[in-house]
Amino acid sequence: MKNRNILAIGAHPDDIELGCGGTIRKHVLNGDKVCYVVASLGEKSGDADRRKSEVMAAAKLMEVENVHFLNLPDTMIMHDGDTVSLLDEHIKELEPEIVYVHSPKDFHQDHANIAKSTLSASRRMKNAILLYETPSTTIEFRPAAFSDVSEVFEDKLRCIGEYVSQNKKEYMEKEAIIGLAKARGYTMGVEFAEAFEVARLFRW
Repeated sequence: MKNRNILAIGAHPDDIELGCGGTIRKHVLNGDKVCYVVASLGEKSGDADRRKSEVMAAAKLMEVENVHFLNLPDTMIMHDGDTVSLLDEHIKELEPEIVYVHSPKDFHQDHANIAKSTLSASRRMKNAILLYETPSTTIEFRPAAFSDVSEVFEDKLRCIGEYVSQNKKEYMEKEAIIGLAKARGYTMGVEFAEAFEVARLFRW
C-alpha cells in the first residue's frame, strides 16, 4: 500500500529519528507522504536556531519535506486543551492513516504530555497510532509491534548524526543506538528493528 499520509510527532528535535527513524525512512521509500511535527525546539539543551536547523538537515536526508514546529516551551509542554488543539489542527489537515508519537510511559514530562495530547487529538480519527521508544521510556513500555529496519538502519544513523549539538549525550552514542536496535531485532529475528506500543491499529 502506497501514497499513505504518515504523521510523526516528537516533543523535541531528534526524538522522531531516535524512536522511529528507520520506520519513517521505509515509509518514504514506499512512496508515502510523511509529515513531521516537532513540539519544542529543545532550547534547554542548546541554541534553538541551531537545533531547528539540525531538524531540517535530518529531514532533508530522510527526504521528508513537510516539517512543522509548534514552538512550545522546552521541558514545560503541558497536556491541556491548548496543546490538544494545536495537534488537532495538524491531524485534521493531514488526515494521517498512521500516527507515530511517544509513549505516555516516559520519564520525560514533555514526551509523556505530547503523547497524551496526541491521543486526545486523535479521538475522532480512524487511524493507527503507534507509540515509539526513546531512551527515557519506562520499564512499563510493552511493545506489541516491531518494524524491521535492517535495510535502512544506516540511513537512520546518518539522520541522527545531523544532531551534532547533542552528540555528547550518552543516548546519542552510536553503540547505544545500535545496541537497542539489535535487541529489538532479536525479538523478530532480524538484524535491526524498532519497537512500538499499539494504541490503535486498523492496518499498518
